[in-house]
Order: sequence, then C-alpha cells, then structure tokens
Amino acid sequence: MPTQLLGVGGATVELKLSKFDKTLITRLRANTVFMGPARKATIGPRQGKAISFRRQESIYSAGNAGSAANASAPSPLTEGTFPAAIDATWSEVMATISQYGQVVLISDMVDEQALDDVSGETVDNLTEAMTDALDLLTRDVLVAGTNRQYAGIAATRGGASGVGSGMYLNLAELREAKRTLKRNNVKPVRGEDGKYVVFCHPDAMYDLEGDSNITNVFKDVRLESANQEMFNTSFKDLPLGFRIFESTNCRIFGSLGLSGADVYQTHVIGQEAYGVISLESMPARVIRKARGSGGATGDPLDQVASIGWKAAHAAVILDQARAVVIEHASSSKNAA
Repeated sequence: MPTQLLGVGGATVELKLSKFDKTLITRLRANTVFMGPARKATIGPRQGKAISFRRQESIYSAGNAGSAANASAPSPLTEGTFPAAIDATWSEVMATISQYGQVVLISDMVDEQALDDVSGETVDNLTEAMTDALDLLTRDVLVAGTNRQYAGIAATRGGASGVGSGMYLNLAELREAKRTLKRNNVKPVRGEDGKYVVFCHPDAMYDLEGDSNITNVFKDVRLESANQEMFNTSFKDLPLGFRIFESTNCRIFGSLGLSGADVYQTHVIGQEAYGVISLESMPARVIRKARGSGGATGDPLDQVASIGWKAAHAAVILDQARAVVIEHASSSKNAA
C-alpha cells in the first residue's frame, strides 16, 4: 500500500524549509578587563579634549633621595635659626581624547523580511565590539609601560638573552613584581580587597595552575573559601596578595622571543597606575538611525538604516612606577 514518506517522492517539497531556532548562538568574545582598576576621569562640556593629571612629588627629609632605607635622618634645627627653604616639585601627565567608531548599514528588505531580528542582534554585537575596542585601546597603553621584568634568566624580549622556553609565569615572578611595586611604595588597588591586580592570558593562567607553590597553598590551607579556588574554572585570588583577571586580549608578541618563542605580557597593577578618560557630553553609545533619516539625497527611497557605535576615549599611564610588565613564555606555546 502506497505510503507518503517525508522527503520522498511527492513529499520531497516538504523538506525544502527548516525550522529556525529564534535564539541565536552567542558570540565568542574576550573578557574585557583592562578598564576595571583604572582611575576614571571625564572632561566636561566646553573644556576641550585634553586633560592634565598633576602630582606634587613627595618631600623627604634632608638627604633622602626617595627611600628611608638609603638616606640619613634630618639634622636638628639650630635654635633660633630657621632652615633653608626647599622647593616642592610637580609632575604632570597629559592625555588627549580621540573618537572611535564603526557602522553597519541595513537594507529595508533585510530589516523587514529577514527571519532573524538582524537590527536587534547588530545592536548587541556592536555593543560588544565597542566594549572590546575600548579595552584594547587601554591595553595598548599598558603594553608600552617601561617598568619591565623578564622571566627567568632573560634580560630582553628577543635575541640571545631573550625570553624562551621554560621562562614561564609563576608565583615567583609575581612576587618579584610585587617586590618592585612595594619598594616603590605603591599601594594595592583600592576596591580589590587590598590586592595587587594581575592581567594575564589564559596560556599564562595555565602555567600558574600548574605551579605547585600555588596549588599546595590551597591544598594545605584550612580555609574553605581558599580551598574552593581549586575547583573554580580559574583562580580569582592567588596567595600573597594577587587578584587575577584573565583575558585573551592580553598581548602576545608572536615568535619574537628566543628561538622564535611567543612572548606574553602579564601586567601587575597598583593603585592609580593608569587612567581612562571620556567626554561627559559624548558618552560611549550605540546609535541607530531609521530608514530615510539620510534625507532626500542620502536615502531618497527610505531603503537604508544604520547602526553604529561611537566613543571618545583616552588612556594614559599616570606613573610608570605603579605597574610592572612581566614578559614571559608559556608552556602552551613553546619555542619553535
């Protein structure tokens, strides 16, 4: 007896369309971490697009060059005689705003007849793109930091004394960076529970997770909250005062190390190491323009809508002494 089968014979046409799941798959995006511990500042309306950060440098006792450990205490005053006057010195850091943005044009047919909400999804996508862009702009300022530390026995990024295989990120490297900050009298980041902030790549995190100096602390400590770190996707806090933020936005210098090793950058940040600046009158935002808003010459037949983002942004290192850039290799990407 003839039986109609889906997709066979006369019923072939019934498989020419597929059901569409209206919930779209999420996009793969990097964690955006670099804006977090920055000092935030804005420029008000009609105040230009540059900002000046100033600091009066510390006044130390007579003969003190900056550290109480390497200088003498002040001499006593001579009765009835005031001491020689001293000058207070000032330093200034300037930052200038630039604008950034992207735009997508959408036709009327796509907007009205597409199976998916193209406009709505594009708004979400561009919002993510804007967040990522501002993160990368801030990262690049930190990448150029001059307070450098090279892992292991390396003394440079590349060349005969460059970063190579085995020179990985570990607790000892983080301790060295912390020592540098503490010798510079740099305080931990306010709002991060008294910890120094670390930005690192997932490949660097992989090496930290294999460092027995870290894992043994978590296994041996008798605090339940600390033991839970062993079961999380990634460490949040490390022993000895570090808070980790992990992102694939962390910079990798491909094949620039010893014997062609990839060189990774990890940043150890103290309080007020850097700042990010925006404009009060033009905050970062996604902008939608309806079809026909281009006017008689730009869109005479109401055919094209636009969606874009625009942001005014600047980032600046406020004090090189308050951040350490560690350059290292990773066991995930050894020398060629």
